[in-house]
Amino acid sequence: MIDGDTLVLADGRHVRFIGINAMELGHDGAADQPYAAAARDALKDLIKRHGGLVRLQPGSEAYDEHGRNLAYVFSPDGEDLGLDLIKSGLAVVIAVPPDVSRLECYAAAETEARNAHLGIWSASSSLLVEAADAHPVTGGFLIVTGTVTESSQVRAGVHLVLDSHLRLWVPTNDLQRFTIDPVGLKGRKVLVRGWVRDYKGSPELDVHASAALFGLP
Repeated sequence: MIDGDTLVLADGRHVRFIGINAMELGHDGAADQPYAAAARDALKDLIKRHGGLVRLQPGSEAYDEHGRNLAYVFSPDGEDLGLDLIKSGLAVVIAVPPDVSRLECYAAAETEARNAHLGIWSASSSLLVEAADAHPVTGGFLIVTGTVTESSQVRAGVHLVLDSHLRLWVPTNDLQRFTIDPVGLKGRKVLVRGWVRDYKGSPELDVHASAALFGLP
């Protein structure tokens, strides 16, 4: 066990869950992120409850950039352990094409956890930040709310800016996964999550589906 979204199997394989992201445990003296230890412990309990056994369902891609096996992780009787973590508010949905087959199911579970203010979505959580207060670091993961103050579309994709501060990028190939044209979100408050990448010296979030970027009431 490494954290709430990564397992080490008895044969030494490292398995990264598809479709979810749990917070990071601290390394090299750094503090744990909020809910990281809770996600790890919840996953331990789930696996223990099923006798220490898991069943893997590989995705479209066998490995991630770190060489970890990518898979959906189930109990022997078919319980989706990633879905369990989302339901408890200890992990969030991520959309990383081409592995998006369970995206709608995961997004529905996250909506329930968010409406119930569980874990990451609780009022006391420090993980959900306003875009104007965000401090994006390349390679970091952010969960952000803010108003879309700029939107534009080019051949390669859609650029959005939240609170005149944080840039978002939606590749054209991923627009099919959106229930609303992202350009039409201008002027609306949205919730978005994703990893920060460097684009021409500036940080921006890559977004690939409506489950990762949507308007708030």
